[in-house]
Amino acid sequence: MTDVRPPHQIVAVDGEPASRPRVGRLLALLLPATAAMYALFNGISAVILPVQVEAVDPASKVGNLALLTTLAAVASMVAIPAGGAISDRTRSRFGRRTPWIAAAAVVSAVACILMGLADNLPGLIATTVILWFAANFYSGAITAILPDRIPEDRRGVASAVIGMGTPIGIVVGVQVASRAGQLTAYAVIALVLLVTTALLLFGAKEGSARDLPAPVRNRGRAGVPFRSFFAAFTVRDFRLAFLSRFLLFASYFVVNGYLFYTLQDHIGTGNVPGGDVAAAVSTLLTLSIVVWVLAANVAGWIADKVDRRKLFVGVSALGVAASMTIPLAMPTWTGMLVYAACLGASIGTYFAIDLAVMSLVLPDAGSEGRDLGILQVATGLPQLLAGAVGGAVISWFGGYPALFVFGSLCAVASGVLMLRIRCIR
Repeated sequence: MTDVRPPHQIVAVDGEPASRPRVGRLLALLLPATAAMYALFNGISAVILPVQVEAVDPASKVGNLALLTTLAAVASMVAIPAGGAISDRTRSRFGRRTPWIAAAAVVSAVACILMGLADNLPGLIATTVILWFAANFYSGAITAILPDRIPEDRRGVASAVIGMGTPIGIVVGVQVASRAGQLTAYAVIALVLLVTTALLLFGAKEGSARDLPAPVRNRGRAGVPFRSFFAAFTVRDFRLAFLSRFLLFASYFVVNGYLFYTLQDHIGTGNVPGGDVAAAVSTLLTLSIVVWVLAANVAGWIADKVDRRKLFVGVSALGVAASMTIPLAMPTWTGMLVYAACLGASIGTYFAIDLAVMSLVLPDAGSEGRDLGILQVATGLPQLLAGAVGGAVISWFGGYPALFVFGSLCAVASGVLMLRIRCIR
């Protein structure tokens, strides 16, 4: 059920329209909560879980990690829309989102601790599915705060502020995961999620939802709304944008999802500083994120000045492809450092302009939220499927070099598709 109030009459806790200071405080508290969520996803998937999987069965680590990430993907694909849809229909004195955000944070924290204690494959499977479902349910509910409580004239700034949660969360999560022991890392990640969630929910309280109109039940034919929901795919440029985005993120997440094992088995544990693979992963991701943020700030400004957004996004995708050839030509620690810096510059440029490009291919002004949400699937789905796809590529096509070839080809295809879009420059 969509909130029927006009966007500039968003109600605050006291029943009055939300003021700008309230929005500022909400954004200031949303950023750390969002960063904590991404710290959980990336710290666990990039560092802690691969170590646990290897400890359980070293000989089957690639296949087992692929199994776990596939199951996590299934749980996530159900949880993300469920978090938004169920909270949409909630009518409590604490609001629509707050009860579910709080519950999901608590379940996620408990699941983190249980996952840290798991020492066999069935235990890892159960706790991974529970954690990924709860954390993605949290994601679906917390993301809905943006249209609920941010006026339209401030949503651009809000998106930029909240978007910074991704790189911050990656850096924090990977640093914690690589510097602390297994159970300690899980406990710290759980505690940070609980604390930042509590600060958000108590520091920027949501108004009561009891007076909102009751959720409307759809009594029409099921097939008609289903087809209309995906009507944007009938437009050529929208399809190209979706496919381009899907392939770019498939390239990025499939390769990075196996970064730990790539360093361990392709580069060699003895060839990374101190023989510490977890610390090496942290170093590479941190380097990549720092360059990412710097490139994003510069590229966005230049693209606006020259009005060539499509060109910048297409070329940045080709830059990702070129970056992934570096570990093939230089399978050394130095080569991986160069790869991380070049990848960060390319993906940072892409992120700086991608959302602007996506907003320009939306075919229906009355359904922009829906269609942007569909384009977000092209970001989330590759991330969820990355483990299974990467495991298949490694197993079927000759190991880790094939992973970089796969990533490079996907990025090239992404760039070519982006450059074929007609409605933007």
